[in-house]
Amino acid sequence: MPHAPAAHRWHTLPAPSERRDPPMPDAPENGEPSPAPGPALVLRLRGSAERAELSVRAAVFDCDGLLVDSESIWLDMLSSWLAEYRVAAEAEEFLGLTVEDTAGSLALRLRDARPTDPAARTAPLSTEQIRGALTARYSARLAAGVEPMPGAWRLFSTLAARIPVAVASNGLRRDVTAMLTDSELLPLAQAVCTVEDVAAGKPAPDLYLRACEKLGVHPADAVAFEDSPAGAQAAVSAGLVVVGVNPDPAVQLPAMHRLSSLDHVDPVLNP
Repeated sequence: MPHAPAAHRWHTLPAPSERRDPPMPDAPENGEPSPAPGPALVLRLRGSAERAELSVRAAVFDCDGLLVDSESIWLDMLSSWLAEYRVAAEAEEFLGLTVEDTAGSLALRLRDARPTDPAARTAPLSTEQIRGALTARYSARLAAGVEPMPGAWRLFSTLAARIPVAVASNGLRRDVTAMLTDSELLPLAQAVCTVEDVAAGKPAPDLYLRACEKLGVHPADAVAFEDSPAGAQAAVSAGLVVVGVNPDPAVQLPAMHRLSSLDHVDPVLNP
């Protein structure tokens, strides 16, 4: 985690690449062709020892824990499940993973665990059973609604008015759509990519590659905002410029830049 220095200096990164033509989306979210990438937008990042300026043509955001305050809901639900089945693990170990990957890992761990429910002791739960249980419990808790994270609506709406923006989430489409609707972000997103849209979720690069394809930009011309190690790794592997956003210094993110909040991103707006 970067610490606050006594003085800062701005470091300007090169403008977006002018490499080969980017792939164009084959399934626009709104049914209309995506516009060709427009002029680059400069973003100033505050919070690192050497403040940076990024020049980007598109932005892709994670959802849970970055745009909306849903990560705590997932962790609370998963912690309850782990306690119920006496699985020796912390919920934070599964941050950023798909529910399928989480369920698969839990199914393996249950082989050596003794659940508190006597009915569950006679037959180990399968990955599919665990996935269904986690999905149902999480969706039920989300029904109460979620709030946007600090700085999320300001940054997302400001960028969406000037460059293409997308959401790339390991969540299920119904949950992601509901959360973005609650936080009034869904109408602003040009594309929403979820785990159902790709062969492999994060930390594989598929979601970010898919999002850039839908936006019609080369990954090197886009910035990714991520709060989890798996998500940041996915964006790095896809070739985006990655800004890690997490206030917990114990969470290690493979990102080019590290901030504690989206409030620390300032678009440079030309008149």
